[in-house]
Amino acid sequence: MRLILSETDKRIKVALDRSIKADGVAGIMTFGEKNDYPQIIERLILSSIDAKAIADVYAKFIVGMGFENEAINSVVIGKDSRGKQITMLSLLRQFAQSASYYAGGYIHCNINLSGEVVNARLVPFKNCRFSKPDSRGYSGKIAVYENWEKEKGEKFDKNAIRFYDVFNLNKSVIQEQIKAAGGVEKHKGQIYFQFLDNAYLYPLSPFDPVYLDCDTQSQISIFKNNQIRNGFTDKTVFRVAGDEDAVEDIAANIKKMMGADGDNSIIIEEQINRETGKLDEQSQIVAETIKSNIDAKLFESWEGALTNNIRKSNKALPAVLIDYDESKLGTTSGEGIVQAVNFYNAMTNDDRALVSEMFKEIFSKSVDPVLKNNLNWNIKPLIINEYSNLSTADGNQAD
Repeated sequence: MRLILSETDKRIKVALDRSIKADGVAGIMTFGEKNDYPQIIERLILSSIDAKAIADVYAKFIVGMGFENEAINSVVIGKDSRGKQITMLSLLRQFAQSASYYAGGYIHCNINLSGEVVNARLVPFKNCRFSKPDSRGYSGKIAVYENWEKEKGEKFDKNAIRFYDVFNLNKSVIQEQIKAAGGVEKHKGQIYFQFLDNAYLYPLSPFDPVYLDCDTQSQISIFKNNQIRNGFTDKTVFRVAGDEDAVEDIAANIKKMMGADGDNSIIIEEQINRETGKLDEQSQIVAETIKSNIDAKLFESWEGALTNNIRKSNKALPAVLIDYDESKLGTTSGEGIVQAVNFYNAMTNDDRALVSEMFKEIFSKSVDPVLKNNLNWNIKPLIINEYSNLSTADGNQAD
């Protein structure tokens, strides 16, 4: 039974929101102080170059070479929101990507009267919330909505929240749910959830321990970008003498000089004193510099430490898997890559096994005979091909 957080950082606070009631649901369990923990995690990962790369590599190791029984990889199990077919392999990839960000995922399944899975698709993790748990700590419903964080400019619509029963293929339960829905055509299906972290009601992201490091890395990138865009490491103040129109013209020309694409030189027409040969006093420009108190060299030592911390939080991902010199893969360093892959395969083995069990639990009750009769749900680990590059389930090289 999963515990509900009681004392922890507000970003991962879980609380009951009694205002959301429908379909027999007496409230939902929020995730984060503003019900936006998954959204915060997503933004942190996407803004950190190392976090994004590490998440992608982890997902590739979960997918590995696909299912050992290659016959099930290409079985179509549904369609996505764009009408494209979803195969077992593509669903595995989607779940692995969700797990790399949030340590879990949700899969929607349509069920028939016989308790068989008709089709399935991944539901975005950030859109799902549990209903209020009963006395046993069990949540029977999952609420799905696209704007839990109540983004500015978008109206929060409680009526748009959809409630689904938690996955349960017991025939009597299914028949009761279908009867309550008014028929199999009106039954919205069930949602299966699997978490790789079961300490709390909701799983904590693999990046949760280093969320500050991810943010710091993002802010360093912003700082460097600002230096290029502003065109000056230190702050430069221009004091311009002249009438209002002249000042505006000079200011506009100075701005053209700033940034990576700025002009190297700007010609400004001003009045020259015929007697002295100098600029007229009313047209002078004086530049003053305000020294920056931020030492850019300080970041050089930080960046290595930040990357190291982020790797550690993701099952000690070997640095060579996200930062390697491709020209050296054919030399002795190629052995280092092999050892790193073997090491990370071992570190992610339990997660692959858990995902394998998830697919077995769902699709061993599928209407598709190939899936229903499948006895081998194991996922093949990643291997190194003859060119010493990571091979993936689709035959492509890993990034």
